[in-house]
Amino acid sequence: MDYQSPRNYRLIGYNPIEDFSTDVLDPLANLRSLGVEGIKMDNLDKDSFNVFTSLDFIYFEKFHYCMTYASKVQKCAPATDGLSSLTHLLSTSMLKGAVWGISCVTFIGNAFVLWERFTAKDENRVLSILIKNLAVSDMLMGVYLFIIALVDLQFRDNYNKEANSWKSSWACTFLGVLAMISSEVSVLILSFMSCERFVLIAAPLKGHHAMKPQTATASIMIIWIIGFILAVIPVIHWRNSTRFYGANGMCFPFHIVDPYSIGWQYSAFIFLGVNLLGLITIGYVYVGMFASIWRTRHATPLSAGDMEFALRFFLIVLTDATCWAPIIILNILAMMKYPVPAELHAWVVVFVLPVNSAVNPLLYTFTTPKFRERLICFKFLSKIRNYVSRKHSSQESQMSITLSSRNLMFSISSNKKNDPEKIPPLVIVEDDWNDDIMRRIVK
Repeated sequence: MDYQSPRNYRLIGYNPIEDFSTDVLDPLANLRSLGVEGIKMDNLDKDSFNVFTSLDFIYFEKFHYCMTYASKVQKCAPATDGLSSLTHLLSTSMLKGAVWGISCVTFIGNAFVLWERFTAKDENRVLSILIKNLAVSDMLMGVYLFIIALVDLQFRDNYNKEANSWKSSWACTFLGVLAMISSEVSVLILSFMSCERFVLIAAPLKGHHAMKPQTATASIMIIWIIGFILAVIPVIHWRNSTRFYGANGMCFPFHIVDPYSIGWQYSAFIFLGVNLLGLITIGYVYVGMFASIWRTRHATPLSAGDMEFALRFFLIVLTDATCWAPIIILNILAMMKYPVPAELHAWVVVFVLPVNSAVNPLLYTFTTPKFRERLICFKFLSKIRNYVSRKHSSQESQMSITLSSRNLMFSISSNKKNDPEKIPPLVIVEDDWNDDIMRRIVK
């Protein structure tokens, strides 16, 4: 912001002051402008500078000082932390629209996944249990963003007066816990599901048995307990302070603007420890699965199903990397005291963090062959298909030939005991997650 320098201006910033007190300013009753940049003031009383009724301009080192110590001062710098401003919790119209849009997409998409999984008859109960819980954890992120959008409406044009009470409230702490549970449970479920798929797909003939529903349920319960504990530990440990989750207006503990604020060690453990390990695990097992399938089918050319499966592998790893890699990199840069633009803070919280929660329904449910087959059962889709088929009779004939050939293959496979010398054994491994790819010929 461009401030003019009026009379009664005092600049005491950038001095080696370790214990600053406003008592030294008491004789300056008509103080109009004050510069205290470069001075840390974490131990001052709240609203310390509001006693100077003539104070119009004040310059701090950190944005949250404006909200905490000078909420009634007309002009304060820095005027934003990239996420919030002096008047709005979400500083720009783009952030406001993004929070509303992403929250709706995330909530509706995962709600539809739950509806589809509960109403469909699913033979793979283990996978269904995992995806249901993944949808619930991702839906919590949508709820979190929706509440943040409502709080932004509540404090619009008045945020500087309410920011300090909001960030120190238990409502903000609850939202932070909710978002942390959502993100950590999602990471843990994705890692667990990746390992379970790896054992089932990459090593099916090495004596590994498919997981039972009871085992999957117990594992999911443990994951939820771990996620809850990880989110609540900061609340218990720093019970006399709400600054861990209340470090910013969105109540999520990103230590980017102020990398060494309260709880930075625990934040580093979460983002540079748990989440980084989860990202490495997911990337490794998916590469291992595709390599195993590639070796199994090395003698045959890649089919359309193979390419689709490879594309889904790539998108799963890409979305996980898109979500967590920027957060990990920015945390490392901030801890190395590399100047990170404040605007990146907003992009990370609003656009990057919810990526997995919004995209997971598309990757794990909406793109599966079984889901696509179910959509065809709806009446209006059936009419469209019949109309298209009449216009493309030749294509319909070709499709019929293909389906007949496939039925013949299954028929031959089911009767292979009658003529074992002429027909090679055929093993079909299918579920709604990889129907098109897991067809293996065992010589």
